Amino acid sequence: MGWTTDLLEGCAEHLAAASVGLWLPNGVYGPDDIGIVIRDVPQTPNRLITLANYPVGTDLPGMADHISAIQIRIRAGRDPRECDDLADDVFDALDSAMGLRWRGIPIKQIWRQSYTSLGKDGNGRWERSENYYIDSMRPTAHRTD
Repeated sequence: MGWTTDLLEGCAEHLAAASVGLWLPNGVYGPDDIGIVIRDVPQTPNRLITLANYPVGTDLPGMADHISAIQIRIRAGRDPRECDDLADDVFDALDSAMGLRWRGIPIKQIWRQSYTSLGKDGNGRWERSENYYIDSMRPTAHRTD
């Protein structure tokens, strides 16, 4: 597995361990589950957490210190409070977390950078997007410090 896969799946495992949602990388979610998925936005279950990474800023040359970002798309029911409550659970599990290790990746600190409502999807379920920044270590052959 690559570093990005380890980062995203490590985040999914962290959220599942905090009882925010259910991470089934090869399974099928039930209608009442809060599913955690990577990049995809399937029609079911109704309550869903989708994780996708994107680059931010630039790192210092030769340094293993690395800032990455994970966009977390949250979908819940027809009541907007359900979506906000699920986002609160994600926030509680991630924001200001320090000293973690996700699949071997040292995580120095996590913080929520921004969020916004996405309105309703085609089925009337409320959605929002949250952006979390992750200060981690990503050593390579050329990034050793």
